[in-house]
Amino acid sequence: MSKKEKVAIIGVGLLGGSLALALKKNKFNLVGWNHRAGSRRKASKLLPVVPTFENAVRGADIVVLCAHSGSITPVLKQLTSLVNPGTLIMDVSSVKGEVVREAEKIPGIKNHFVPCHPMAGKEKSGPAFADSKLYKGRFVFITPLSKTAPKLIQRAVRFWKRVGAIPVVMNAKNHDRDVALTSHLPHLLASALITIYGNQIRLSPSTQRAVGSGFRDFTRIAAGSPAMWTDIVEMNAGEIKSFLNQFRKNLALMSKNLKSGNRRHWISFFEKARSIRENLE
Repeated sequence: MSKKEKVAIIGVGLLGGSLALALKKNKFNLVGWNHRAGSRRKASKLLPVVPTFENAVRGADIVVLCAHSGSITPVLKQLTSLVNPGTLIMDVSSVKGEVVREAEKIPGIKNHFVPCHPMAGKEKSGPAFADSKLYKGRFVFITPLSKTAPKLIQRAVRFWKRVGAIPVVMNAKNHDRDVALTSHLPHLLASALITIYGNQIRLSPSTQRAVGSGFRDFTRIAAGSPAMWTDIVEMNAGEIKSFLNQFRKNLALMSKNLKSGNRRHWISFFEKARSIRENLE
């Protein structure tokens, strides 16, 4: 009988916890670790949890870093002296450009590290919201370092396929540009809108009665982790600014046409938006 591969999940929150549940259906020896004792207790309901980081990663065949984008580089520096020569290290952070650039500076890490970003998540965080089907049918972007061995990339591809995900290998810069538009900018806009709403209900409490499903859907993502999203906007600021500038121009055009009452403009505007949305996969 072949030995079960040891998979260490570092940061057992929503993503790490969901990964643990999905991997339970496969033949892996799972172990988890969280920085805070309270978080470790919650995570222990999903998988075996050890008290130290060193115990979690020692002897692991695969290490998955499920922490915030800003914490990846310091952890990688620790791991180089702790893991076995054949250990595969992956992360799930939302920004890849800075992670790849910093990882390139760490001696020997190219033999282990394959940066990843699964397009999966919820507005709720923590292991209590873990879902074994979170990754099923979801794209996982793999953004290798410049000298990553093809065999190591293929190990990462096979890993994500085992939890039902769809791996896509791409350049880190292209990844950060794409998610700036489809993920990072929407979160900023939702947060800005819900803040305006918060200010308005203090002036006019009756506004609460006017909240419908559209407003709830639009602002749902604003309930995400503040620490995680602060890392994201800081690390991908350049790409976000580019799309924020485009959005600002669209706002100015909308404001101009509201003043002029240009009905033809609005018919065209809404028809184009509806057409694009109906073709969204």
